[in-house]
Amino acid sequence: MMRRSRGFTLIELMIVVAIIGILAAIAVPNYGRYSARTRQTEVKAQLKALYTAARSYFAEKDTFIGGMDELGFVPDPNYRYTYNYASGQGTQTYVGSMNGSCSSVSTVSATTFVAAACANIDNDATLDTWTMTETNALLIVTDDVSL
Repeated sequence: MMRRSRGFTLIELMIVVAIIGILAAIAVPNYGRYSARTRQTEVKAQLKALYTAARSYFAEKDTFIGGMDELGFVPDPNYRYTYNYASGQGTQTYVGSMNGSCSSVSTVSATTFVAAACANIDNDATLDTWTMTETNALLIVTDDVSL
């Protein structure tokens, strides 16, 4: 008489648990990087909007001197990044929710501007830092995700 087994052996269950553990060990860090990359889309969109507002202001007033409020730029609600705008007048800052401080923005002339955005998007010691200039040059100074 052949005996028919029902169910799984302990070894089979341990192998399945080990495989699930290996897959989770690979997936969790990748998910963290993916989440951080999606947060970077906020800064790209906001700096492009700030650039558009500044260029519109320049077309009307023939100068970039003015703060973000004068340009009509206010970041979207619940923004993560800290935004700085420097023109010939000085700087203006909107502080975001992710502990960023952009102290590297310097005052520039009336015909130029520099906008910067900083945030700690993945809870390490490095800040994600982006800049935008009047030439529409969007530059990532420090990529917090790849470090």
